[in-house]
Amino acid sequence: MMKKIFDIIMLKSRFSNVAIRHRATRPAILHAVSATFITFVLTVTSALAGIAHGGTVVVTDAQSEYNLGTELEILHDKAGSLSIQSAMAATQWKQSKQDSVSLGLSADNWWFRFDATSTASKEQLLLIELAYSSLDYINVYLVDHGKIIQHFDMGDHYPFHQRPIDHHNFVLPINWPAEKTLSVYLHVRTSGVVQLPLTLWKPAAFSASDQLRQLSFGLYFGAMLIMMVYNLFMYFGLRDRSFIHYVGFVACIALFVASLTGYSYQYLWPNSPKWNGQSIGFFLSMAVFFAILFTYRFLKSDNRERPPLIRYGIASNYILSIVMIVSSLTAPYTKMLVFVIGGSVFACVGALLVGIHGWMAKESAARHYLLAWSSLFISGIILAGNKFSYIPKNGFTDNAVQIGSSMLVALLSFAIAHRINEEKRNRFEAQLETLNHERAARAAKEEALNAQRLANKELEIKVQDRTEALREANNILQEMSSTDDLTGLKNRRYFDENSNQEYVRCFRYQHPISLIFIDIDHFKKFNDTYGHLIGDEALRTVASLLAQADMRDSDIVARYGGEEFCVLLPETELDGALAVAERICASIANEPFMVNGQRIPITASLGVTSHIPTSPEYVTHLVQTADQALYNAKGNGRNRVESLLDNETSSAKSRAND
Repeated sequence: MMKKIFDIIMLKSRFSNVAIRHRATRPAILHAVSATFITFVLTVTSALAGIAHGGTVVVTDAQSEYNLGTELEILHDKAGSLSIQSAMAATQWKQSKQDSVSLGLSADNWWFRFDATSTASKEQLLLIELAYSSLDYINVYLVDHGKIIQHFDMGDHYPFHQRPIDHHNFVLPINWPAEKTLSVYLHVRTSGVVQLPLTLWKPAAFSASDQLRQLSFGLYFGAMLIMMVYNLFMYFGLRDRSFIHYVGFVACIALFVASLTGYSYQYLWPNSPKWNGQSIGFFLSMAVFFAILFTYRFLKSDNRERPPLIRYGIASNYILSIVMIVSSLTAPYTKMLVFVIGGSVFACVGALLVGIHGWMAKESAARHYLLAWSSLFISGIILAGNKFSYIPKNGFTDNAVQIGSSMLVALLSFAIAHRINEEKRNRFEAQLETLNHERAARAAKEEALNAQRLANKELEIKVQDRTEALREANNILQEMSSTDDLTGLKNRRYFDENSNQEYVRCFRYQHPISLIFIDIDHFKKFNDTYGHLIGDEALRTVASLLAQADMRDSDIVARYGGEEFCVLLPETELDGALAVAERICASIANEPFMVNGQRIPITASLGVTSHIPTSPEYVTHLVQTADQALYNAKGNGRNRVESLLDNETSSAKSRAND
């Protein structure tokens, strides 16, 4: 509201009309206030300049992307008479309720604005992206307390390289002052559809998002190019004109999508604004033209057995496509857009009717053809609904044409392949009809083949049996190679392999991971006193206690070496790991280990550590920290649990009961 109050000072408007905006609600809280009180408020406002009011976008270090759709205010300048100063003083602004503003087909002037505050302690670079490349004129004003500090002119009616950043969308770099609130005003005038998918980015986040977007479009255009080249070679090999019509259709669809998304303006004709405006309608019309030629050739629509409606419908669509091509080059943009999109929908309906008739006539190729055109028809409806504001703008609706055209190209390829196979099958059947005298020989050959198939099948069964036996043997060997012979627990090799995998997984999802090292106290002395056989029995007893502990399936219990054991606890914080360690320590100390009828006490020292991985390669740091905690437990008296977190002892846990 501070900015509105500042505008009131600049324009000397009535004080009683001042209202404070909020993102969710905008209650009017100033009514009939005296001029003295307003002066006081203005003084305080000047002192607190830069503090964001309700509804202001607050740019923090924690967030890198801000969707500005619901933050925008909209002003309809139907007469086209407002200047930036008049727009700033206007009171007819309305709050947007859309994540991505879409106002349909309109040739009027529109103003948009939003406020943003940077909480950074120093100046930072921010990017404003307008992700719709088909706007004619865009004037952007950066305003600080009623003063225009920066101004940009963009649009697809300007040469491409006039943009601040060479990008197929409109991207503005703003050096945002530290701890400063600025207002951004956008004036939009276009002869087509008014859409304003506006996002405020930090450069790193924009770069990451844009790389994924460029990759998806690269895959799309690459797939279209592959289909073009493949079918071009098919045309040279088979001399079937349906292939060259198909190549023309795929090329025009790809160029239509490139023009629609701004890529063709960036890479193909950056200095031809007029042609760029015509290219969308032209390539869509050409795609319809080639599609009709393909349909006519592929489904043999010139066949006199076809119903007159089908034959005349194809002819009328052919004429319609030519009129669409002419209108795309001569008609005003708004009328051209309506006519071309309407004609495309009409042509798609005609193609669907032809496909339905062919399917009902049990033409196998027509099934693929119908499915292909259904996908494009649905995507065309979504595109038209999106452009005319009947369907909301989002990632799916924006890319509906790419998805639909990809499915169309793929399914039509299947249809062509199916037709080729069908023609081959027909020729083969004709050859069989003329070679009846060879049936006996072929029957004998078939019998021999059957015998061979049977032998092959028996051989395959034997191979499968041997393979299964070998697989079971490999599993047994794998289990043996990962199991400690003495204790029956997993061995050091198994622990090293699987601990790395669990550590990387916890790093990926930023989950905690804990490790417990267990060392039997005075085990060398125990061996020297009672002998190695009794020592081995003691190791097996401790291993049995660890195996019987209440562990999860994802936990790993292993013999680390000698008298040392370890327990890896993924998805477990330090408190949980300490509880497990205390339970293990107590169970070992309380185990009645008997030697020659005499109870021999066995105790263990345990070291515990836990952290959230900061790198997938620091698993050795986890082992070293747990090992250090184990040494601390030994140094502090043994038969106890010690923990170490981030190279500092977090808290020494209790001593186990004897």
